[in-house]
Amino acid sequence: KYIILDVEEGGHTNFPRFNKGPQPWDFTDCSKGLSVKPQRGKVIIFYSLTADGVGDALSLHGACKVEKGIKWAANKWIWNTPQSFIRN
Repeated sequence: KYIILDVEEGGHTNFPRFNKGPQPWDFTDCSKGLSVKPQRGKVIIFYSLTADGVGDALSLHGACKVEKGIKWAANKWIWNTPQSFIRN
């Protein structure tokens, strides 16, 4: 995720299961886990799969409410191996 604009208040990207935290049931609570403040030019890189290609439940993440300002971000997916749906 690439952050395009600074956000005055709020708008963090939250990883509630950081450090093997429990599965959250309240997805509006950004006080658990790790929250990364949106700052222009900042890049957040993380794996969403384990080494054997299985989805990693600990990579669960979401956007916290923007309290003041506007949040613009862009995602870029990077694959470790060639993908069958991409033409060469």
